[in-house]
Amino acid sequence: MNTFIALIKREVLEHKSLWRVPAVLLGIALLVKMSFTFGNLHIDFDVPKGFDLESTVDSFLVSAVGKALSGMNYIIMLVMFVVAIFYTLSSLYNERQDQSVLFWRSLPISDTQTILAKLAIAMIVIPVLILVLQSVVAVLFLGAQSVDYLGSYLSEATVRMAKIMLWSMLPTIAWCLFCSQMAKKNPFMMALVIPILVIVVDKLFLSGVVSDTFVINRLTGVERYTSGVLIIGSIFSAVCISATIARRGELI
Repeated sequence: MNTFIALIKREVLEHKSLWRVPAVLLGIALLVKMSFTFGNLHIDFDVPKGFDLESTVDSFLVSAVGKALSGMNYIIMLVMFVVAIFYTLSSLYNERQDQSVLFWRSLPISDTQTILAKLAIAMIVIPVLILVLQSVVAVLFLGAQSVDYLGSYLSEATVRMAKIMLWSMLPTIAWCLFCSQMAKKNPFMMALVIPILVIVVDKLFLSGVVSDTFVINRLTGVERYTSGVLIIGSIFSAVCISATIARRGELI
């Protein structure tokens, strides 16, 4: 357990975007709040269905500040998901490029522990960080009212966040880690082009059977959540993670 925690700390220290981006987001939230206090900024847009974590707290969202808070919550979640994707796409690839993988593999740390630590950053640390950031922003925007707001928000948001992470992000993150380990030049292109090609070929020649069954696009299809697709995604994730660990073990 101590080794795994040490690996988590190492990832946070090495990948500065994991703490720099949240600091920037808090700065943006502060500017938005100041604009309401001293200016005339107005924010009003609809959060996409499936990513709306606020369904039980509508009474707090009727004012302009409340709508801005809803928008900031969505922006925080979206940006941090992007951070998770780019983190997992680059982490294993960068270790191979700078040869640091040889150093880390010389230590008494298994490849499984290393990969699972990176998975934990994306699947546990970043979601928790999202909820913490949203809580801080709520206090900033609502002041004393934030106590009642967070009491309603966090319970609902935690459940929905877990659903999003398991259904949408787990297969995506597992695929990104696989591409980060397998790609010789550009893991981003590999992660993007292969699903696009599969979708295009499926639509042209198979009438969308593959896409409809496996739901390849997990980033914009959260509202299509079903237990069957969740199981398929979990199996796919397990295969990707296992292949990533096996491939890393082949490195000399």
